[in-house]
Amino acid sequence: MAQDASETGQGEDDGLDSEPLHFVIGQDGSGYWVVAEAHGRYGGIFCSKDAALRFAKFESGDRLGECAVVDGRLEFDVRRSRR
Repeated sequence: MAQDASETGQGEDDGLDSEPLHFVIGQDGSGYWVVAEAHGRYGGIFCSKDAALRFAKFESGDRLGECAVVDGRLEFDVRRSRR
């Protein structure tokens, strides 16, 4: 269920391609784990926290410092990915 810029119609002209990816990880209202990239370029919904962390770690180039786990509810917003 992960999306990238090629699926959302965003290309290299958005000026964000050179910026590092920063991810927020949390649970939605249904208990699924959500990963959301700060600029809405990537994201996904996962059944486990481990799967969500693996995705974020892989997408951030194995830099877990670029990932933050939040305590509050985090909902996956598909509309934000389609700017």
